[in-house]
Amino acid sequence: MATGGVDDPGVARGIAYLTVSQGADGFWNEPRYTATGFPRVFYLRFHGYTKFFPLWALARYRNLKSGNTRAVTFGM
Repeated sequence: MATGGVDDPGVARGIAYLTVSQGADGFWNEPRYTATGFPRVFYLRFHGYTKFFPLWALARYRNLKSGNTRAVTFGM
């Protein structure tokens, strides 16, 4: 979407995946670690990632599809 490909089939598949994989609590379950710390020593889990980024993608998709332009004018 950031490159103007909001109508790309890959974007539609990603949005469909987010829609069907959303949990009953409104969030997405991520059982694995979300970042590396030191491989084989410790790993990190950012609990906000599974709440923030999927919602951001869905909102961006909605806004680009319903807006006057399909391109991101600034920022991410």
